[in-house]
Amino acid sequence: MPRYTIITGLFLIFLGAYGYLSYDSVTVLIPAFIGLLIMTFGILAINEKRRRMFIHLAIVIAVIGLSASIKSVLSIPGLIECSGIGDGTIKNCSLFLRPLAELFKSLMAIILLPYFFVSIAFFVKARLSK
Repeated sequence: MPRYTIITGLFLIFLGAYGYLSYDSVTVLIPAFIGLLIMTFGILAINEKRRRMFIHLAIVIAVIGLSASIKSVLSIPGLIECSGIGDGTIKNCSLFLRPLAELFKSLMAIILLPYFFVSIAFFVKARLSK
């Protein structure tokens, strides 16, 4: 589980860095900040004695990020439609008030959702093994 936590954090960091470098917007760094916390907890969870505490903390951060971003998954069809309109950039999409925010929140939710389900399976398996 610590390895998967670190990988999830890295994906979020890369997502935020890509967004910042591509669109020069500070708000797209939010996934990177969440990813940095998750990755840090994953690294700290490598130690067997501290694993339970830091995996729990990583999951709390993931749930916070997921709860803030899950609603944006519904905007994916509109974002796909925007990518085919006009100049093909989502930044100029008129369907959304803040299209970049919708895009990066959707991508963050897509990254965090599998982590959430794997975490649930991890804890169920740990509980059943006792």
